[in-house]
Amino acid sequence: MKTYKSDDEIRALVSAFETCAFHPSEFRHYQHLTVALWYVWHLSFEEAKGKVTNGIRRLAETYGKMGYHETITIFWLRMVSSFAAEHKSKSPLLTTANALIEKYDDKDLIRRYYSEELLNSATAKAEWIEPDLTSLPALSQNADESQ
Repeated sequence: MKTYKSDDEIRALVSAFETCAFHPSEFRHYQHLTVALWYVWHLSFEEAKGKVTNGIRRLAETYGKMGYHETITIFWLRMVSSFAAEHKSKSPLLTTANALIEKYDDKDLIRRYYSEELLNSATAKAEWIEPDLTSLPALSQNADESQ
């Protein structure tokens, strides 16, 4: 499992994401989580959502890739936002990032919330769909406020 040693290392990852400095196939699950955390740590949920969704689409387009999935992206952003809200007042970004990666290292966790049929549907790929198996944690009030 990857862990970060400094906020600068996290900031460098976000910068590489924003400038499309790596191929989408090199963008690992723990890095997706970290980038999402960076944005929800510094921005409102809606602003973070825009940065993450547009950034993933731009990264894919830069390298001629297809396959953006709105529901998967928003699911993980919601999970990260909820985790960040629980930890932000108690822990610095670096500690929170490493704890987040440890907790959500399993990218198949989403299958506890969504049936394969719903997750693989064209609708779920194109737009946000609420889970059909287990409810997500509610977004905290702070998640919608600019930080």
